[in-house]
Amino acid sequence: MRNRKLLGSVTRNPLALSILLMSTLVAYLAASSLLDAMRATAAGSPRAENPTPDAPTNPFASVDGAHLVAFVITASDCGWSNHPQTKAALGVIRERMRSAYGDRYAHIEVVGVAIDEDPEAGLTFLSEIGRGTVRTAFDQIAVGGSWLNEQIVRFAWREGKAKAATPQVIVVERLVDTSSYLSEYTIKTGDDLVVANASGSSDIARWIEQGLPLDYSGDHGGGQLTGEGPTP
Repeated sequence: MRNRKLLGSVTRNPLALSILLMSTLVAYLAASSLLDAMRATAAGSPRAENPTPDAPTNPFASVDGAHLVAFVITASDCGWSNHPQTKAALGVIRERMRSAYGDRYAHIEVVGVAIDEDPEAGLTFLSEIGRGTVRTAFDQIAVGGSWLNEQIVRFAWREGKAKAATPQVIVVERLVDTSSYLSEYTIKTGDDLVVANASGSSDIARWIEQGLPLDYSGDHGGGQLTGEGPTP
């Protein structure tokens, strides 16, 4: 009833009716312009899509291929291994190998092997070779076990690829295939091929001086002239 009275009052007043019609027209034009702007924005914007998760990547893809690995076998109670020149020579093998063969192999690393009966003593000795820290000279380490150290068991007693002597450097080449890592969580490796073996302080120094050749077999006479082996 109240709205009807208000509308009747407006219709009887021409000025009020004009104002009402003008306000209605302005509101309509404003709403129409806003709707057109919204439509134009929607037409020009790309349609939102569900984000695609990143495809998994193989973390070992960069090392797929041929590997060159040097095993540096030593001990803190080996007199020849403690010689300052020997320790200095052993400490630069990784740097020299990567410099000489970095463009030929997918991955090059050096494993420090200290066959001390006390693993702590072996770890300390490998740190000395690395001039205060193991990682300066080695990528991996194997310490303890004396002449039953796993690397001695492998190379000397089981496979017969090298003699049991310290200091000694055994370099192997192996193929590594990581292509099935993502699908099967498997990394395939080929057999190790010994490509260099330097045994004893003078032999190791000679091998390094010659540029770390991979066809080096050196002097494997053992004993005090080249290194120390197990005592009977």
